[in-house]
Amino acid sequence: MPFTCEICGRRSAFPDLIPAIGDVLRCPHCADERPFFRPPLLVVTGTAGIGKSTLCARLAGTIPGAVLLDADILATDLISVVPPNSDYPAFWRSMMRLAHELAQNNAVVVYFSTMLPEQLLSNSDVLSYFDSVHFLCLSCAPDVLRARLARREGRGADTVRSEVWFDFNRVLVAAANEVPTATVLDAGRTIDEVEEDIRHWIETKIQRGGAFRTGSTL
Repeated sequence: MPFTCEICGRRSAFPDLIPAIGDVLRCPHCADERPFFRPPLLVVTGTAGIGKSTLCARLAGTIPGAVLLDADILATDLISVVPPNSDYPAFWRSMMRLAHELAQNNAVVVYFSTMLPEQLLSNSDVLSYFDSVHFLCLSCAPDVLRARLARREGRGADTVRSEVWFDFNRVLVAAANEVPTATVLDAGRTIDEVEEDIRHWIETKIQRGGAFRTGSTL
């Protein structure tokens, strides 16, 4: 992550970053500018049991120019989806910094995670490191979700915990309707159909942003 200027050698005070001005990093001390790769950041989100981990595993390594990561693996010991969710913005700040670092290898990062758009978008100072941020929100009917949770957790699945996921599903769809760069996708269909739609969404976002550059020197 850009903390140190290559010319004057002075550092920004952690956790502040060297400011991103368009497609360059501008040192606040000497005003030197350094170009950097500024692709879109993509997030596929949805409630537990919706199929995110399976879809991430199936798609990983199959889309040129994209790095797909299951962010829930990194979040397991750090955050909770139960209110007040106080650690979520800080977690996503770290994930955005990681995405920026990975992006400098000429790649677009696609996170798969149970999250709400506002938890990432609240880190407004880090948003400038990306051309844009897009969310694909996976959702399905309650009866489909109930059946999937039962298969995942067994017949003795905790009814109270299941209700938490039903509520999250509703909140996510409502939140997506308030975010211009969020799209809701019906994940109640076959895994092959959903996989193909996610693949198309990722490829479209990469192409529209001109993100994947052949022969890049950055």
